[in-house]
Amino acid sequence: MRNLNKIIIFALLTCLCRSTVAGEAIIFDQANLLAFSDSGRVAGFYDSEDNKFSCYFLFSQNSQKDEKVQNVQEYSVTKMLTFVPSDSSLEFEERYKQFDIQGLLYRKNGEWIIRTSRPQAGCGNATGVFEFDPPDIRAENYIESKRIPATGIRLVNTKTFFYDLRGGKFIARKGYLTKSNGVIVLRTYGQFSYVRFADPRANATDSGRVSTGWVRSANLVNPFPPTSRQ
Repeated sequence: MRNLNKIIIFALLTCLCRSTVAGEAIIFDQANLLAFSDSGRVAGFYDSEDNKFSCYFLFSQNSQKDEKVQNVQEYSVTKMLTFVPSDSSLEFEERYKQFDIQGLLYRKNGEWIIRTSRPQAGCGNATGVFEFDPPDIRAENYIESKRIPATGIRLVNTKTFFYDLRGGKFIARKGYLTKSNGVIVLRTYGQFSYVRFADPRANATDSGRVSTGWVRSANLVNPFPPTSRQ
């Protein structure tokens, strides 16, 4: 009976952890770009940092269907809004509206190219260039490496520690995330979310290192507009 109870509890926990999965997180060959797709709509996050520069913005689809663009018929092309959260609030409504910049997302066979109508603040250098359309060889391309079931992309609104789930209890670890870090939420359980984080610091010895663990859901913010809530 004791073993049966353990099996029932484990099955219930597994069900609860997976019940909120809504779409797919898209992982690329470069850790700085994250994307999420739900019912054909996409949103995402770009973050790259070095000793001198920081290129940081979010993007969200703002058209219902792909549109054809002259001379790039081999790509599907989607209109995007790129934007930057404010320091005071990571909510979309409180963003820095002066950094609302229109863009295009080109996709072909797992290849993504983002083109903005003008550079986002801090971009246009070694940390990120998004000024060229294909087939221009200067257009930076990102290749999908895998897709995983997920709830969405969130930003961290304050320093928050990772937790391990052991025997039904959440145990704090030494590792933590800082404000504005972007994470993929893989599943939720109670007041916690299980997230995946890739270090965006190009100057770090472990650049691109992936960390996973449970964090408090209250410390995560959905930064996207209501029309593309992920």
